[in-house]
Amino acid sequence: MTTVVVGAGAIGLLVAGRLARTSEPTVLLARPSTAAAITQRGVRLLQAGDWEIGQPLTVISDPAELDRRGGDPDLAILCVKGYDTVSALPTLEALRPKAVLTLQNGIGNEELLVERFGRERVISGAITTSVEVDGPGRIMVTKEGGIGLASLTPRPDLEQLADMLRSAGFLTRTYSDYRSLKWSKAMLNMLGNATAAILDMSVEAVYADRRLAALERAGTLEVLQVMDRLGIRPINLPRYPAALLAAFMRIAPSALVTMVLRKKIANGRGGKPPSLHLDLKKGNHRSEGAFLYGAVARTAHENGISAPVNQGLWDALSSIAQGTIPWDVYRHKPERLLDTIAERQLLEQSRSSV
Repeated sequence: MTTVVVGAGAIGLLVAGRLARTSEPTVLLARPSTAAAITQRGVRLLQAGDWEIGQPLTVISDPAELDRRGGDPDLAILCVKGYDTVSALPTLEALRPKAVLTLQNGIGNEELLVERFGRERVISGAITTSVEVDGPGRIMVTKEGGIGLASLTPRPDLEQLADMLRSAGFLTRTYSDYRSLKWSKAMLNMLGNATAAILDMSVEAVYADRRLAALERAGTLEVLQVMDRLGIRPINLPRYPAALLAAFMRIAPSALVTMVLRKKIANGRGGKPPSLHLDLKKGNHRSEGAFLYGAVARTAHENGISAPVNQGLWDALSSIAQGTIPWDVYRHKPERLLDTIAERQLLEQSRSSV
């Protein structure tokens, strides 16, 4: 199976680097400057405290180069941020893959791909391995996870794809409902993510504050309410028991929720800031929060559900990212954020009572 990995961020490098160690022909499509650096230095993976030098990896910066190397790929694996999906569509079309697997975070990427390629060519995926970039072609696995796969229409070759990923070293499972896969992963991605970014605080500090921990729980319960309305069941992901977490968040006492969030979620990050926080620190004016909090709030509204916590977090996050309000409005000011969310909750309550 000839595979092209589109996107040379942390996940793209991890997937391409591991696949290159197998017998499967693998090509990485990256921006010209990134492609040149990786071609010169190769991909190095820090795992279990040791740097592994992967197999030689073919890197291209133009889809036309693939034609000169042997034609259309069997699979394209999309590893760009959600806000780059639309701009990546012409590149994917130029590659002419038989199928497209998205390993992107968030809700809505599959639907964008379906509009261009049709349901039968799109495969949904979720990766739970935590990884960081340590320089051009250098990545560090901070916590091992795995990959979940779900086709949008029945695919007899889905298990073959899973076997290929297993041979590359990924714990891989297949699922029957792609919506359960992506919404369960989104629920995990959202824990402590926007709140830490908006407040410019660590996730540990967020969960050390019982008021913020309660806010996080309220946001998760909104996600679960939307999932219930849509008939989407939470599922356990590779090495991440999302279904168990969902049940726990629904019924556990507040004090126990706060303790578990602090010990299991915050400490499980190993001190790594969440992705939305890193984006704000880099001055990125676009935010993947649109495919998380924004998507939850929009879907809730479309289905007649109130989601003031997710809407409030997305409003604050997007305003900071786009520069419409200074970050200092919320930086290290949890009371300000809590008051903003409380005002939105009251507004939603008044609307629902009319």
